[in-house]
Amino acid sequence: MTTRKDIAQKAGVSVSVVSRALNNSGYVEASKKERILRIAEELGYHPNPVAVSLMTQRTKQILFYCREIRNAFNLELYEGMVKAAKEQDYLVMFHGSLDFKSIRSTMVDGIIFPSEAAAEIYQNMVGKIYRLPAVSAAFGNTFYYPKGMPMIECDCWKGMELIFQYLRERGHHRIALVMPYDISHEEIRIFAWKDQIQYELKKDEIDTYYLGISKKSLPGDKRVLEFGEEREEGDPYIAENFWGKGRLAAHIFQERRLDATAVICFNDEMAMGFLQEIQKLGYRVPENLSIVSFDGTFVRRYGNPILTSLSLQPEKIGEKCVEILLKEINKEPFKYKYKLTPRLLEGESVQKIKR
Repeated sequence: MTTRKDIAQKAGVSVSVVSRALNNSGYVEASKKERILRIAEELGYHPNPVAVSLMTQRTKQILFYCREIRNAFNLELYEGMVKAAKEQDYLVMFHGSLDFKSIRSTMVDGIIFPSEAAAEIYQNMVGKIYRLPAVSAAFGNTFYYPKGMPMIECDCWKGMELIFQYLRERGHHRIALVMPYDISHEEIRIFAWKDQIQYELKKDEIDTYYLGISKKSLPGDKRVLEFGEEREEGDPYIAENFWGKGRLAAHIFQERRLDATAVICFNDEMAMGFLQEIQKLGYRVPENLSIVSFDGTFVRRYGNPILTSLSLQPEKIGEKCVEILLKEINKEPFKYKYKLTPRLLEGESVQKIKR
């Protein structure tokens, strides 16, 4: 393995001069520096990353805390992070353990969270006693807002307004909501849907049109898996992921005999599960029922029909998270809150109806 001493001997200079040239840290005559860099390349010199990190106090690595690595939204977040990090010669690593304390022994310069909730848990557990530069994606859930942490937000409240505007223009007024939580859950999409639907439904109808997958709302003997619990063989309707929960929501929709002409789904994967199961139950989409989802990921294109979805621009969120995190790491000026505007990606899952 080539060392700096080897380069120094061939260049006829001291090791300290080689170090200044390679690190670009201190004066070295231009012609001499050029010769040192050329020799280093010829000899195939690669600095030891651990030694470099000890000297610079930088690992050139950032961590993406993400438990759901199979979620399409998180994958697109990660793609954006990788793209932006590469431009700054950084790597992005995954970390999915609930043991936040293990982050202390991980060699990274900063951390990115996929939501306000994850950021709040981290900050409450270790963030106050272990100050690592951090930034989080956000979706309008301001009641989770961790103090002192930059947020890159795509506003789901505004997104719900855009979806309702789109559906109303096409004649839809009885609109159900498919969610992976109970109606009492503090999720911005639930609050925004209630705010919009209050003009269309009577107060005592709202709970009926909310299709939440929780222990309180499952049809028949269907159930949600507990964390770490194994799936029972032969039961195709146990909800173990967004897809499975979407399938369960289709059965709730059928059992309640709703007259809704459209449903809004929590994300593309839940919408795909709902779409496939509701079609098996005899509904035609969009002829009998229109579907709109959140996220706008690549998953929507695999629907038959292709899903209409509100893009929260995950790749752009990922890029911006890295940009702001690196500014924080490098002690450069940055804003603590950035907003991105959601946009509707029209597919084939919404039908215009006459009223």
